[in-house]
Amino acid sequence: MPSKMNREFAIGCALLVGAITLWSGNAVVARAAMLEGVPPLAFNFWRWTLALIILSPFTASGVWRQRRAFLEGWWYYAAFGLIGVTLFNDLFYIGLQYTTAVQGSLIMAILPMLVLILAAVFLSHRITGRQILGVVLSIAGVVVIVLQGDLELIRSLDVNAGDLWCLAAVVVWAIQIMMLRWKPAEVTILPFMTVIIAAGVVFQAPLYIWEHSTGQVFRPDANTLALTLYVALFAAVIGTTMYNSGVIKVGPTTSGYFGNLYPVFAAVLAIVFLGEPFEWFHGLGGALVLAGIYIATVLRRAEFTQVSKS
Repeated sequence: MPSKMNREFAIGCALLVGAITLWSGNAVVARAAMLEGVPPLAFNFWRWTLALIILSPFTASGVWRQRRAFLEGWWYYAAFGLIGVTLFNDLFYIGLQYTTAVQGSLIMAILPMLVLILAAVFLSHRITGRQILGVVLSIAGVVVIVLQGDLELIRSLDVNAGDLWCLAAVVVWAIQIMMLRWKPAEVTILPFMTVIIAAGVVFQAPLYIWEHSTGQVFRPDANTLALTLYVALFAAVIGTTMYNSGVIKVGPTTSGYFGNLYPVFAAVLAIVFLGEPFEWFHGLGGALVLAGIYIATVLRRAEFTQVSKS
């Protein structure tokens, strides 16, 4: 039993790492779309609509076979679609219009702490010293990378409306992670994704129509279509499916730590594909984030396995 549990845990961690790798380009692409004049609510609507079109041919039969479970728990899937598809992305994209990438990344770094707090409040999970140490190291790593080792930059940070939108997005993300704990085991992941995406698109449609009525019109061209297709396929379909699968396998509190790999992987992609130089703060920040994840999750898992064997 422990070996099987360890295998599932390892697979879950690999899925989370893969998802964060795909997501690391999402903020850059979304920011580029905003600069191209794509309204945030329109971008979110078409992102998930395209994702639904891509996914449905492969999952329609599974949704039909499991239709009874979806109908019986319709409120759960509707709520998950509203929170995970509509609200999180709308809040995040709106925030990107007003805040800087630095401040947005720093705000996103509090995800592990939020997940721990929610788990303690709603699931009666005990917060251990090892978990707190892991959170502190992980957040410290993000700060080092995002501020490029210059802590004086903290003085230049100015809280604005965009930061509040991003903070709200992180809270919603943490709630979504917690909600995966109640996904029925008999509902498989791809039909599950299809149903929650469909629900999210339904909730997003009136918001998109309202935004359009205010004069914020999405006028697609080759660039904006390419950007939207990227986030639909790689971030929405593949990345989100991998992330949700990983959360289911390792649990909400463990998965929360992996969110802080986001700036680490973004830096790696910039070094590899954009030719940016590797600096000392990349190495130190990445080491701190990885150390935090290892201390809070892997060591804790090893102790649990040792107890199970004895």
